[in-house]
Amino acid sequence: MEIKDKEQFDKIVVQLIWDNNSFKSEKFEELEKFVKEALDKSQDSEKALTLITKWALSFNSSDVHYDIHEDYVQLRFRIDGNLANIFTLSKQQYKLTLERLKYKSDLKLNITNIPQDWKYRIIDEDKKIDVRISTLPVKLWENVVCRILDSSSSVPSIDDLGFMWASKRQIEKSIKKKNWMILVTGPTWSGKTTTLYSILNSLNNSDKKIITLEDPIEYELSWVVQSEVNEKNWYTYVNWLKALMRQDPDIIMIWEIRDLETAQIASQASLTWHLVLSTLHTKSAAETLERLINIGVPSYILSSAIDIIIAQRLVRKICPDCIEQVDANPEQNEIIKWMMKDIWIEAVSKAKTNGFKLYKWAWCEKCWHSWYKWRVGIYEVLSFNDKIRTLIREGASPAEILVEARNQDMILMREDWVLKAMRWKTTLEELFRVID
Repeated sequence: MEIKDKEQFDKIVVQLIWDNNSFKSEKFEELEKFVKEALDKSQDSEKALTLITKWALSFNSSDVHYDIHEDYVQLRFRIDGNLANIFTLSKQQYKLTLERLKYKSDLKLNITNIPQDWKYRIIDEDKKIDVRISTLPVKLWENVVCRILDSSSSVPSIDDLGFMWASKRQIEKSIKKKNWMILVTGPTWSGKTTTLYSILNSLNNSDKKIITLEDPIEYELSWVVQSEVNEKNWYTYVNWLKALMRQDPDIIMIWEIRDLETAQIASQASLTWHLVLSTLHTKSAAETLERLINIGVPSYILSSAIDIIIAQRLVRKICPDCIEQVDANPEQNEIIKWMMKDIWIEAVSKAKTNGFKLYKWAWCEKCWHSWYKWRVGIYEVLSFNDKIRTLIREGASPAEILVEARNQDMILMREDWVLKAMRWKTTLEELFRVID
């Protein structure tokens, strides 16, 4: 069976996907026991919250969700990007927890009809853990989501992010420049901020003035002047950026380009001998240009300001403790050939004859029977050359720009996905779960 068109490809993909988001572990029951003992026996909501936060970190969780139902509240952790049901709380147990969360975060206890958000910090063995609280009034009560940030965590190096050699070479070339703009794009929870921090860390030394505006500050970096948005005190992106330009920075990191004015200031900074790093929400590298033009940035400014665009996603890695190598089945072989048809790689070319090798899970307690543990980035890097800058100024479409970029060794995300699946990093099922 050979895939001949996109329609046939889509049908095979639908048959392949089996989405498994279940998590099972005896540790969930152990945590439930400790938390409910603290809430029921001693009314110690402080201890209960500390237990939930520390255990969430031990599960590599980024968020804790308290989801309201009619008779109970479901506690869930977002583990490696997916939500896992941990246990349920009674309404009385949740009342104690909610009051403590609001108190610690300086939120109004008596306000339940409008959203509120702020944060608090706990210290765990000299580690600083920030917890950002967001409340949302709903029909039955107040939903709460807590974002957990371990600001003392080490920043991964660019080598650890998983870029293929061609993409890594382009990024290393770009960050050595004195000015221009580096954009990292993708949806929420695609690892954009971590990529920016890794680039900043590689640039960070005492002879450079680096200033950041973040929302929130996720890692604390020495030699970097880090600032955080505070809309309550009118400390907005635009106000901050105008003030920042008078601080004589060499490198600027803007957490996100949200509107035309922010984009204009960022572009102007890159044109006046500053290296600017920022993020944007777009599906691909080429579509980023279309998005910026749509919000009002002239194409001639973009062609002169931007040097490189990194588009990315995060996919879960196969658990290293229960991994098994297998031969790809006929459908998987055809999918790989279809997705890799535009590039030539020796290992792929040889495998076309004998079939591809993939990897699967075997279930274990260390990955909580979810098959996956931790995550890896999937990337495509669009590096600007003179031809691409000319195409942008002439109003070329993303497809036309992509054709020229492909002539410069650009690897698309779909190709990066397959290469990582063949190198025991992830599975085809996981790749298609996050594909657009």
